[in-house]
Amino acid sequence: MHETYWGLTEQPFSLTPDPRFLFLSRSHEDALMMLHYAITRNKGAAMLSGDIGLGKTTISRKLLELLEPVKNRVVMIVNPLLTPVQMFQEILSQLDRPVNSRNRQVLVQELHKALLWHYERGQRVILIVDEAHLIKSTATFEELRLLLNCQMNDQFLISLLLLGQPELRPKIAKVPALEQRLAVRYHLHPLDVTEVGEMVMHRLRVAGYTGEHSPFTPDAIFELHKASKGAPRLVCQMADNALLMGMVQKVKVIDGFLMHSVISEYSGEDLAA
Repeated sequence: MHETYWGLTEQPFSLTPDPRFLFLSRSHEDALMMLHYAITRNKGAAMLSGDIGLGKTTISRKLLELLEPVKNRVVMIVNPLLTPVQMFQEILSQLDRPVNSRNRQVLVQELHKALLWHYERGQRVILIVDEAHLIKSTATFEELRLLLNCQMNDQFLISLLLLGQPELRPKIAKVPALEQRLAVRYHLHPLDVTEVGEMVMHRLRVAGYTGEHSPFTPDAIFELHKASKGAPRLVCQMADNALLMGMVQKVKVIDGFLMHSVISEYSGEDLAA
């Protein structure tokens, strides 16, 4: 709708986890590097934690882009509210080995066979559990830990990546056997004000913006950072609203005054007045 007005070819602030739009702040780059290291060096298990909206899922998608698809088979669990049996069934289904049985022992045996099958063909299975902080049962964490027992003398047959909000950490701490298996742990940090400006410009460039200067003034970026507290998801939502309002008002730049107005409406401050 407003893309043409601002000289864009696509939406710059979409909330889908498109790796093309991922802005690698220092914290994001470190997180990506450490997760990549955990998989390529066959470290077994890794955990990425961070507050809501900081880009954990997008980092995982970028990570998959860096891995050779021929050598890696990815299983993605996006709904962790599963019983251990349901989780095993889902993993097997994504590995093209669906099993109707609800017998845990049968499922474990079939999963081990599947992992060996991929290993013999030079493939590593990567299990990514998104929103892992939503897992309620300690038994589920224990079953995930037991998956790491599937290994040869020289390497794990599966790599486990847990992504979640900060409350994931104390949950993992209650399962010491799993916590000790986490070779890599990283906590993602919010963007600072400079990084917010860089992220906005990066996403505009990816979306086709060719202007020499950002349409967001430094004052607008300051307001954006203050309101979002450096969370990329909120930055995107507010910046997108600002572009729309800028088009409606037929302005050429988003200044601090307009950004503040957009933020006030977004947060409902105008309704509370």
